[in-house]
Amino acid sequence: MRMTQDQAFDILAMGHNVFLTGAAGTWKTFLINRFIRHAKEHGIVIAVTASTGIAATHIGGMTIHSWSGMGIRDSLSDEDIDTIVSREYLAKRFAKTNILIIDEISMLSGTFLANLDRLLRSTRFSQEPFGWIQVVLVGDFFQLPPVTRGSDIEFAFEHPAWRTFRLAICVLTVQYRQKSEATLDSPYALGDPLLQILNEIRSGEISVESHNLLVSRNMVVETEDHTELFTRNISVDSYNTDRLNQIRDDTFVFEMQTKWAEKLVEAIKKWCLAPETLVLKKWARVMFVKNNFEAGYVNGSIGHVVGRFETLPIVELQDGTKIIADYMDWSIEENGKIKATVLQIPLRLAWAITVHKSQGMTLDTAVMDLSDAFIRGQGYVALSRVRSLSGLILRGYNSTALQIDPRVRDYDRVLNLTSEKVIERLGEIFESEKAQKTEEAIKRLGWILQKIDLDFMDPKREKLSTHEETYLLLQAWKTLDDIAEIRNIKMSTIFSHIEKLVEEGKEINLDAHKPQEDDRITDIHSAFIELGTLSLSPVREFLRSLHDEDYSYDELRMARIFLTEKDRKKIQETMAYESEWI
Repeated sequence: MRMTQDQAFDILAMGHNVFLTGAAGTWKTFLINRFIRHAKEHGIVIAVTASTGIAATHIGGMTIHSWSGMGIRDSLSDEDIDTIVSREYLAKRFAKTNILIIDEISMLSGTFLANLDRLLRSTRFSQEPFGWIQVVLVGDFFQLPPVTRGSDIEFAFEHPAWRTFRLAICVLTVQYRQKSEATLDSPYALGDPLLQILNEIRSGEISVESHNLLVSRNMVVETEDHTELFTRNISVDSYNTDRLNQIRDDTFVFEMQTKWAEKLVEAIKKWCLAPETLVLKKWARVMFVKNNFEAGYVNGSIGHVVGRFETLPIVELQDGTKIIADYMDWSIEENGKIKATVLQIPLRLAWAITVHKSQGMTLDTAVMDLSDAFIRGQGYVALSRVRSLSGLILRGYNSTALQIDPRVRDYDRVLNLTSEKVIERLGEIFESEKAQKTEEAIKRLGWILQKIDLDFMDPKREKLSTHEETYLLLQAWKTLDDIAEIRNIKMSTIFSHIEKLVEEGKEINLDAHKPQEDDRITDIHSAFIELGTLSLSPVREFLRSLHDEDYSYDELRMARIFLTEKDRKKIQETMAYESEWI
C-alpha cells in the first residue's frame, strides 16, 4: 500500500503533526513547498527550518538551532529556558508560530528534539506536543546520521520522547529522481538498475548482480562536464585547487563583505556555502549556491565561467544560458530587522564537492570515490544523487559505503507498517469530513478561510498589488509582526502599505496596532504640526536636535499613521499657506 503526495498533503492540511519520510527522490521537498504555499495562502505563520545550514538554503529557511535559540547544546536546563525566552524576539517567535517544519531530521538527535519539545511546551504554556504548534518533521533515516561528539549515535526515533509527539507517519514511495523511460509517476521506476541497487542497500541484502554493476561503473569519464564527490573536505579542496591551477589564464578574486553582528556573521559564513575568498578563472567549473529565479539560476545550477562583464563573472549554464553573476546577500533577520549580512558572488568551484554538501542535490553525472567512506549511509546518499546508473562513475568503495545502520533498517519496517495504517484510516474519512477537518485546522492556525492570492499557482493570473495583500491580512486581524513574518517584508514596507490604503479610502481598523500614548509619540506628533510637514526627514532632524535622541523612520511612520484628522488638517493648512505664499 503506497502513500501518494495527495494523501500526505491531506494529512498535513488537516493539522496533524507529521513525520514525512521516503527514499531519496520521492520529492519530499516538493510536497513541503506545496504545504508552505497552502499555509501562506491562509495567513498561517509558518517557520521553515532544517538541521543544517546547507539543507536550510534548499528550502529557504534557517537552522532549527538558530530558530529555537538552543544552539548546539546537549542539554537544556530550566535556567537555559529562562535565558532563551528572556530574548524578546524569541519569545515573540514562539508565541506567534503556528506551524514548524524541520527538514533533514535524520541529522538531529532525539535529545535535541526532546529539548525543543520541552522548550515550546514551557514557553507556550501548553502540555500538548511542541506547545500545540503543528510540527512537520521531514527526512530519511537512511541518509546522514546525527553528528556526535562521542562514538554513540542516537537517532531521533530512539528517544522515548519520539513516541509522545503524536506523529502521523507518511512514507512516500513514488520515485521521481531515478525514473524509468516509461512514466514519471511509475512506482519505483524499476527500469533503472540504480533504483534496484538503492533499494537493496536499504534492505541490507545487496545482490552479486548489483555489486557487479557498481564495479562496472569504474570507467573512463567521457566528458569533463561532471561533478566529483568525495567523502572528505580535504579531498574536495585539493581537487578543485588542482583543476583551477591547470587553467592558464588570469585570476579574478572576490572577497566576502560583511555587516553588523560579528557572531551572527560567522554563523552565516558556515552555512551559506559561498567561500570567503572566491578565486575564479575563465573556464572554471562553478556551481551557484543560492536561488535567484529572476536571474535564471537556483542553488545547485552548474556551469562554466566564460568571461567578465565589467568586474562580474559571466557564467554559462549547462543549457547554454548565460548569466552575469552579481553579488547576493545572506542575512539573518528578526522581526523585519536585519541583524547580520554577508555579501558575495553566489558561486563556488564545482569540479568536486563533499557527499555531505551534495545531500538534497540531483546530478545528471557524478564521479565519486567512496573508498574513504567513514559513516554508514554516506554511500547511499552519494549514489542517490544521480538520476540513473548511466550517470554514475564509481572509482571505488569500501564496506562502510554500502552499509546502513541496522537500527534504521529495523525502524523502517515499523514506519512502513504504520504508514499503511494511516492510509487505511484516511480511506475511511469522507471527502466532506476531510474538508471540515482542514477548515478547522485553518481556523485554529490562521483564521483566514478565503485564500490570499499570493500569485504562487499561476503567474499569468492578474495578481493583487502588494499593498492589497497586506490589506487582506489586516482585515483578518493579523498583527503587524505577523504580516511581516507571513509576507517576509520589513515593517517600513507595511507602514507604506497602510498609508497607501488610507489614501485610497480603504476602511481599516487600526486600533489593535495603535501604540500606547507616551511622550515620544506626543513629541513626534507635535513636530509634524510645528514644522507643518508630513515628510519624515525634517521631522527626524528636528527631534534629534531638540531632544538629542535618535528617532527611527519606522517609529516616525507609525506615529504619522495615527495623526488625528484635526492634526492632519492643521498640517495641510500650513502646507497650503506656504505653497500660496511661495
